Amino acid sequence: MSSYLLVQMSDIHLTGSGSLDPGLRPRDNLLRGLRLLQTAGLRPDAFVLTGDLADAGEAACYDDLAAIVTQAAERSRAGVIYLPGNHDDRGMFRRHLTGGAGDGPLHQTCWRGGLRIIALDSTVPGESHGMLDEQALGYLQGELQTPAPHGTVVALHHPPVPSPIEPMARIALRDPGRLRDTIAGSDVRIVLCGHNHHAALGTLGSVPVWVSPAVAYRADVTRTRDFHRVPGAAFSRIDLPGGDGPTVTVIPIGAPPGP
Repeated sequence: MSSYLLVQMSDIHLTGSGSLDPGLRPRDNLLRGLRLLQTAGLRPDAFVLTGDLADAGEAACYDDLAAIVTQAAERSRAGVIYLPGNHDDRGMFRRHLTGGAGDGPLHQTCWRGGLRIIALDSTVPGESHGMLDEQALGYLQGELQTPAPHGTVVALHHPPVPSPIEPMARIALRDPGRLRDTIAGSDVRIVLCGHNHHAALGTLGSVPVWVSPAVAYRADVTRTRDFHRVPGAAFSRIDLPGGDGPTVTVIPIGAPPGP
């Protein structure tokens, strides 16, 4: 069985100004992260961007993101999978990142060789929590009816496992048991998600679930009663070796050089 390397980048939160709070510059973090990959000579099979790609759903941010990521993907001939998050605008997201129209849920199936990546839209317009409705679960079930030669990766924005930060736990994926039941007994090797701004590992039935850290900033997991953001950025490396389970590694994005 072939081996695959995926790079997951989540919660980039691009803004028109390039910054969020003082000291938080998501675009610079993204560029440094991609330079890190290039310097290391890593050639991923696919970039998986798991939502909250623009902080306020601005068209210019999606255009900027597409230009940056396309250039990086061309260097390694990688595929690119964009997923929306609760900060994204579905209509803008479709028009500027996936080339489609409309503002309905965006579910996608992408192939890299014999590996299938199913990207599900877990967003609920106007809300921060996530949900997979009958259409989403039906789409997933239909895709999984035929096993992929090298297995399947499922990606969505909202984690189906809880966060220790109470406000994030309240806006996770609702009714995760429905997703668990849909992938039970299938060829799904791992579920990838973001949203929480901190790394976490869980399981959904017997399937591992990886919650990626964020490119924009990190959440302080020592403060569980409120969401407190602090500088810090990282992305995830997912190795899918032939015949064995996935291995996930966090790659920190270092701080910018001092003055």
